[in-house]
Order: sequence, then structure tokens, then C-alpha cells
Amino acid sequence: MFMKKLVLLFLLLALPCAARAEGLRIVTASDLHYLSPALVDDRNALLRIVSAADGKVTHYTPQIVHAFVDEMLDQAPDAIILSGDLTLNGGIESHRELISLLSPLRQAGIPVLVIPGNHDCTGKAYRFTAHGAQPVAGMTWEQFPEAYADFGYADALSRDEASFSYVYALSPTLRLLLLDVNTPDAPGGLRDETLRWAQEQLRAAAQAGAQVIGVSHQNLLVHYAGFAVGFQISNANRLAALYSQYGVKLHLSGHMHLQHIAQDGCTTEIATSSLAVYPHHYGMIALSDAEAAYAAHPLDVAAWARAQGIDDENLLNFKDYSQPFFDACNSSHGLPQIDALHISAQDKAAMLAYARALNRAVFAGVDPQTLDQSALALWQRHLPASFFSQYIQWMLDSVPTDMRQKTVPLR
Repeated sequence: MFMKKLVLLFLLLALPCAARAEGLRIVTASDLHYLSPALVDDRNALLRIVSAADGKVTHYTPQIVHAFVDEMLDQAPDAIILSGDLTLNGGIESHRELISLLSPLRQAGIPVLVIPGNHDCTGKAYRFTAHGAQPVAGMTWEQFPEAYADFGYADALSRDEASFSYVYALSPTLRLLLLDVNTPDAPGGLRDETLRWAQEQLRAAAQAGAQVIGVSHQNLLVHYAGFAVGFQISNANRLAALYSQYGVKLHLSGHMHLQHIAQDGCTTEIATSSLAVYPHHYGMIALSDAEAAYAAHPLDVAAWARAQGIDDENLLNFKDYSQPFFDACNSSHGLPQIDALHISAQDKAAMLAYARALNRAVFAGVDPQTLDQSALALWQRHLPASFFSQYIQWMLDSVPTDMRQKTVPLR
């Protein structure tokens, strides 16, 4: 027994640093919502539809993904996690193009690990024409693991038979538990079989002395009041109990499109905002054996456009394009109520400016408490029962902190 332990210790010490958790860097990105240009017959029709959404710059997602891939080739992380909603609406053409765009990362030796989101395997998708959105073929749930075989599934340490969940061993001391919570018969939740499989994987990791980081598309925790149903995994309490039992300290997700960090018990969850939405964050996690240091980084699309010799002014000045686009999209959600108020134009402008600034802050992970709150009283006085007034209160009631960085102890 003593000799076996001695040999094991020797083998671990002989491993290069990159083989242990020490010094590893992981990138996590979510909600790319990629849309193939082949599915856009009428750009204006697409813009009319996406302008009523939450600010996804859908018409520039091919360029955003190009920029992301080039930035990752420069950064050369040890792995990249894409936590669902890879495409806008699951169009097969969008999936095929995205796989092609991501392929240079694999060719450079950078593992890209994906899981499906609620938009990826609907079986139906849309082409955007002058007559509006027209149905086209979408990727089905059954097609997903074969299409993305080279993006985590073929190299998995273990795969769940009841879902597209899998374990990826990043090093002898670190495993990623990537959970599919979008199966057709349990949308937004974990199947019982998957939970049993997850427990087996957590037990096996504990026996091997490996730390585990969890990943899902929907959220493990409730990040804001009002962001529970449709956002949190429906049976998240069962997963949280397993995390508590096996000491899982960090879980990564997306789905909300908001940059936010929450903690419950021993587990911290970091939800990285959508790569397709201003300010176009991805997260970089620097790992040691003791902790994970997370920092959100805005993708530099403008630098990529300049390097490519692109002459599109929107791309060359992408922040100056994306932020006003985001503001304009979100101004359509309840904010027109301001126009009907019998108050001064100055007060209306102040209410609108505050709403826009707060929304930008929340999506970017900036503490909204740092904003000038002078216009908050106008919202409370004139539109106290509106959705946006409630939304403001949810944001202000959250823990006041910068959600763009966090160091999480792993042991």
C-alpha cells in the first residue's frame, strides 16, 4: 500500500503544470445566438424583429463569432465553454456555420466544450424575409451530439444516456460537469436519470481527488427577484443538494443575458452575459489548486474589424453602434409609458436616461447603486405599478457589488 501511494505521488509531481489545475485558464461564453446570413433574405425584416428583443446584435453575430474565435486564438486558453443558445433559433444552417467557424480553435489544440440551450434543438427555425419570419428546417435534439461530436462529446470522460450531459476531464485534478437541462421531456430541468448519473460522477471525482466545476445553460440559483420561473433550473434544489454533499464550489451558466454572480451555501454561480448583447462579455477563469479567479472581458470587435480591413463603420466603431442599439431595443419595453405622463419634458428625459443607464449597468454587471439615483423618485412617483419600476427595484435589491469579477475558493 505504501509503495502504491509513493508511485502515485511521484506520477502527480512529475506531471507538467498545465496538466494540473494550477495555471489553467478557462474561457466561458454563453448565448451566442448565431444566425447564418443564408437565413436572412431581408435584413430590414430581421432588424424589425430583433429591435423588439433585448438588444442582441443578431445581424452581426457572424462577425462577433469571427472576432471571438480570433481573440481566443490569441489568448490560447486551456479550454472554452459555450454554455448553450449557440444559435438564434436552432436553424441547421446556423449550426453548420457555427461549427465551421469554431473549428480553427480545435485545430489549434483548444478544446471547445458545448451544451445545448433552449434555442438550439427546437426542431424548427426561421428564415427572415420581406414577409416576416418563415419556417425552415431546425436541428432536432437527436441530431445535436453528432453534429457537435468534436466539441466535448467525443472526448468526454463520461456521458449521460438520458441527456446530452457529460464530464470532461480538464486535468487529473479538475473535471467539468456539463449538464443538459433542455431535454424534450424535461425542458428547463434535470431528468431523474441525469441527477443519478451526476451523483455518480461527483462521487467518482471525489474518489479521484478531483475538483468539479458545474456548467448549465439555465441558472442554478435565483439571481434577481422575478428571475426564477423560466430562468432557474426547475429542480435546481436537487442539484444544489448534490453540490453541497460533494463540495462543488463553482457553477457557470448564462441564459439571463445579464452579467451576475450569486451564492447559496457552498456554491457560487457566475452567469456570464450574452456574447451577442452589449457589452459582449466572455469570462476568463484563472485557476489554481485553491481558487478560481473570474473576470468578465468585453470582446473587442472593433480591433478585429480593423485587423481584417473591414470598412463597415458599425464594426469599426462597434461599441458606439452596439450600445445605442441596446438602448433603443430596451426602450421599447414599457418605457413608452413615459410619453403618456403629464410631466415636464425634462422629467421625462431624466426618467428615460435613468432607465437606460440602469439597464446598461445590469447587463454589464456594474453595480446599479453607483448610478445617480435622482430620477428614481420620478419612477416611484409617476409609474409605481409599471413593470419597469418593479424591474428597477429587483435590480437595486440585489447585493451591491461589481458582478464582473469574483475569486471563488475551490477547497
